[in-house]
Amino acid sequence: MKAVFAAIILLSVVLGILVAPYFSLSMLSLFALFSIFFILSLSVIPKRWLWLAMIATSFLFLGIFRYIQVQNDIYNISYPTGQDLVVKGQVMEPPEETDKAVKAVLQDEAKGGKILLILKPFTKVKYGERLSVNGKISVPVKQYQNSLLVKGIAYEMAFPQVKHIGSDRMNITMRIQNSLYALRDSFEDSINRIFPEPEASFLAGLLLGVKRNLPSWLMQDLQASGTTHLIALSGFNITVIIEALRLIFRRRSAKFGFYIPLLAIFAFVVMTGSSSSVVRAGIMGSMMLLAYRVGRQSSATMAIIITAALMVFANPFILRYDAGFQLSFVAFIGIIYIAPLVRGILPLKHQFIKEMLAMTLGAQIMAYPLILHYFGTLSIVSFAANLVVLPFIPFVMLLGFLAALFGMVWQNLGFIFSFTALFALKAVISVIHCFAVLPYASFSGVGFSVLSVFIYYIIVLELIFICKRLKTRCLHAGS
Repeated sequence: MKAVFAAIILLSVVLGILVAPYFSLSMLSLFALFSIFFILSLSVIPKRWLWLAMIATSFLFLGIFRYIQVQNDIYNISYPTGQDLVVKGQVMEPPEETDKAVKAVLQDEAKGGKILLILKPFTKVKYGERLSVNGKISVPVKQYQNSLLVKGIAYEMAFPQVKHIGSDRMNITMRIQNSLYALRDSFEDSINRIFPEPEASFLAGLLLGVKRNLPSWLMQDLQASGTTHLIALSGFNITVIIEALRLIFRRRSAKFGFYIPLLAIFAFVVMTGSSSSVVRAGIMGSMMLLAYRVGRQSSATMAIIITAALMVFANPFILRYDAGFQLSFVAFIGIIYIAPLVRGILPLKHQFIKEMLAMTLGAQIMAYPLILHYFGTLSIVSFAANLVVLPFIPFVMLLGFLAALFGMVWQNLGFIFSFTALFALKAVISVIHCFAVLPYASFSGVGFSVLSVFIYYIIVLELIFICKRLKTRCLHAGS
């Protein structure tokens, strides 16, 4: 009962954050609405549920308040748009380099707001560096606004004049972060030295989420086969990798099945530079391992609800606009609730292969509508391609990670470990290409709306509930 009570409270907060964008009410209006609800509750709701309903409603409003507060903190820092402004600040994230532009996040020293700088190609700026930029500030186009809000960004400045001031004001946290980013760059250089193309770019995408050097034909193959998420550093990938490592090492002992994946999460977070999206996915993966350690499905559910609620409360925008967070959550649900059902109907005798396929299919069933929503290409072969490729991705990543890691110490040692990894990378790329070139493999420009995603998950959850009820009845009938 305590678990149900806690779940209702936490879900109420999350629900409040979810519906908050549809409210444009002042604090007084919300309080009045709460008072009216309280009066109506006295006569409508049964007495034993009254206090639970009131507490849940209170936390619902807490979620709304939290969303409004964070939103106001961002939008209260305003700039005049369309005018030339000089802004001095510090680069708060590693610049993202593409063929068309260099993107960097500048935090204004005067106001504290964050501005996305879109700079000319090959402009040299570094994380932690202080800049003085002169240009016109504008509001990002609508399709990018939401993803930028996750990072607390409400404005952008395109192709300003840049003056380098220095980098002498990095605090301890930024210095640690800078060391992690330097480690990530060194790791990427090791990949590029050891592996040929396109295997090097594909491995960098798998391990670091780096897509800038990926050949266009391989990117098209990934889109056509529905495997683009492999190079997106999404929570879906991390969840699948953690589960695969747990299945592999738990055969040795329960401790190996817990500590090895936990160590892998830590290494993965460090080597990718500890970006916020990877840290969130790592936290959820760690909670999943802890839930498995406890050994009960209900504990696993509570662990993920608590983790998700705390993360959403810290940054309300991730609930609606962070694809990595959403994919982490739905992949976890697929592994916990759908994989056991799939495992029961798979006609396979080999236990490890059976569990890997069930886990992959369970995660894929839950993640596919979000992948379709965010990447926009309907791949007819997606389920089959992922079912073949995903079980091998943890091995490919592990082999590639070890080769690049040893290559950082001594390049020749990295070459020795790279042969098996290179063969595995070539095999995965070939399989992806085979699926991509099949007739009518994919259709581009197919949108999957938020409403469609919601309806899909309602149907899936109903089917899970029905299957569990039927399973329970069969067990009772058999006894």
